Amino acid sequence: MFSLDPKLEAKLKPHLKRVLVLEGNPAYARILMDMLRVLGAEKVQVETDDRRATMICQDFDPQIIFCDLKGPNIEGAPFVTGLRRSDMKCRKIPVIMMAPNDLPETLKQARDCGSDEIMKKPFASGDLLQRLDHVVTKSRPWIEAVMYVGPDRRRFNSGFGGATTRPPENMSDGMKRLEQSVRILRAAADQFDNDRKQARRAITAQLEVLVPACKAITDPNFKAAVTEVFTAYKSNEMTGEMLKAPVAALAKLFRIDDAKKENAA
Repeated sequence: MFSLDPKLEAKLKPHLKRVLVLEGNPAYARILMDMLRVLGAEKVQVETDDRRATMICQDFDPQIIFCDLKGPNIEGAPFVTGLRRSDMKCRKIPVIMMAPNDLPETLKQARDCGSDEIMKKPFASGDLLQRLDHVVTKSRPWIEAVMYVGPDRRRFNSGFGGATTRPPENMSDGMKRLEQSVRILRAAADQFDNDRKQARRAITAQLEVLVPACKAITDPNFKAAVTEVFTAYKSNEMTGEMLKAPVAALAKLFRIDDAKKENAA
């Protein structure tokens, strides 16, 4: 069934101790279970209802999830979105979406809900191995924003949707990461009063990037703005309004056009 490199097998096996398969078609579920067991999966739990799958995630704590995009009792995209925004330990684990086609609208739906990969059905063993290789050995950075939570696909609608919102190509990777954090921070400030829980999560994640950068960036305006955001964050009465001035200062430093604010992050 597989022609597997022993080194890759050794890398995959620790991530396959607990696998959740959300699939309504028994034939596909059986094929996938058999393939996973050949790869060394220890516990593979199959569920046919997304509501039960959400409850199972609490106790089963899967390491990887395979999820059908749509089935009789399965709405894959809302399931993944809910997982990513939950408080569960497994909220950041790899999710491989399965779908009957790879049309642009299908790819967009799978991508925008926060899945890591999409696998077209019917799939062969090589397709499965490729997706597992990607999510285990080539995992993407995590994005904790407001309208999007999940792996960094660099195409979600938070400042990476087109050439006009991408950072300059000559910008260093470190500065690109800071610029991305400022974009997400601004979107979180804008939407703070609409979704306080996720906005606060997003702000927490961006401060983890911006605060350490104060040691390397000598511009006093940068440090002052980050300090003001941090002070507001530590306040029990933080509001979106408190964040607007320092976030605007950061956006100005990174030359982020105010007319093109992010709709998500």
